Amino acid sequence: MIDIIRLLVDIIAFYAIYLLLSISLNVEYGYAGIPNFGKALFFAAGGFVVGSLTSRLLAPLAGIDLHQVNFKIYNVLIATKVSQYLSGNILLALTAFIAMIILGAIMGGLLGVVASYPAIRLREDYLAITLLAAGELARIIARNYDPLICGTLGVSVPDPFAWLPGIQRSIVQAGIMMSIAVMVWLLVERIARSPFGRLLRAIREDERAAEVYGKNVASIRMRALLIGSSIAGLAGAIYAFYVGSVHADDYTPIRTFIVWVMVVLGGAGNNAGAALGSLVYVLSDRIIMQVKYYITVPFDINYLSYMAFGTLLILVLMYRPKGILPEKPSLTIDFSKVISRLREEAEASPEGSGG
Repeated sequence: MIDIIRLLVDIIAFYAIYLLLSISLNVEYGYAGIPNFGKALFFAAGGFVVGSLTSRLLAPLAGIDLHQVNFKIYNVLIATKVSQYLSGNILLALTAFIAMIILGAIMGGLLGVVASYPAIRLREDYLAITLLAAGELARIIARNYDPLICGTLGVSVPDPFAWLPGIQRSIVQAGIMMSIAVMVWLLVERIARSPFGRLLRAIREDERAAEVYGKNVASIRMRALLIGSSIAGLAGAIYAFYVGSVHADDYTPIRTFIVWVMVVLGGAGNNAGAALGSLVYVLSDRIIMQVKYYITVPFDINYLSYMAFGTLLILVLMYRPKGILPEKPSLTIDFSKVISRLREEAEASPEGSGG
């Protein structure tokens, strides 16, 4: 029973994380047409903020003098002691959690602007290559620069929910993560239906037409990246708290491609499609992880999920190239057709024929 609950909690928690990531890419690519292949960079920004700052900021409150210990070697012990201290200070624990995820979102947004600024005026393919390279550059720096997240060893993260016992801790944390993801989804859905959302779609369809009407395309695309990168940074922060550690190699380009698969499967330009794509991925991935060791296959079992999603992606592209839930076009009222229909109905009615 505990294993089933653990599985359900993992599904909810990882769905919240990937829902945020798919929404963030949908803002950038689905609505604004920006091919962001550096999603791992902004996802990592939130994780790096949590991993590098949480223990260091809370250690003095827990009575730990960081000047007398080697943080790289003893970061696990420091995080454990900080978690023990937070278990008796609920208000401080929740404040630290909220502050870190907000800071992670801010850092993701700022990094999105900085990384995109040199190439935002270039063609989409150059922008995609630039963001992909920036993501790998950040991962390599974090892997080799020990003061950030302890290099190749990674860093442990204090548990802000240590005041809860056993499985209740994970249930409450997953519930909070899902609540955050739902609120962000509703916010992005409102943005998509606003004049700004319609402006993003107009730029996606024809940049030159938007420029003719006096719109600053580069500035608007940068704002879209700011929003998407902030959401990705938020996802990275709650991911770091959930798994309890931060490692540079968790943010390889495959993370970006997984998010792309979710958006393409669900349907770009449709937040419901992004939510469905992430749900399909998380359910499939978690179930495969549970049963893959009971399946006999003539290849490395660790590649089973990649093969399954690759096959699914090919099938969707063949039979539903716009995704499972494609974007619905914005329809405008054709008043001439409405008037013609009303006139035909009036003429067809008995009163109209008698007059």
